[in-house]
Amino acid sequence: MSTTESSRRLETQSLLSRLYDKVIAFQTLLRREQQAIRTLSFSEFTQVTMKKAQLLEELRELEGGRRVQQSEQDGKGSSAVTEALLAKLLAAVEETDRLNRLNAGLVEQSLEFLQGALRAWQRSSGSAELYSSSGVAVPAMGGRIGMRG
Repeated sequence: MSTTESSRRLETQSLLSRLYDKVIAFQTLLRREQQAIRTLSFSEFTQVTMKKAQLLEELRELEGGRRVQQSEQDGKGSSAVTEALLAKLLAAVEETDRLNRLNAGLVEQSLEFLQGALRAWQRSSGSAELYSSSGVAVPAMGGRIGMRG
């Protein structure tokens, strides 16, 4: 193997390692996003979304570089180390996809919950049930609550 080929392989392996690290960082953000969704922490959700957008841009740049390297090396065999890094990266990407789909489902469930809560709050006060301190529904009394001294 020539020095040039060896240098290219090391460059490819370095790029694959950086891509892997960024994908793992993206998974960490997806897990933080899950927690923000579950706790309805809108500020955390917003922060994570901004960080995800930035990291996604970095991933796109690295992937573009990987594709260029791959096209330059087309037809040349890759090393076992490179193949192992590619397999590791592919597994990480698949896990990231799974986490992203899970988060999409959580967002959908949260939206349904919030829409239901909003509908309940928007009901007219005349139709809203009142509850006693023991939790038993109390019939409405013509819109006024009587008080005894």
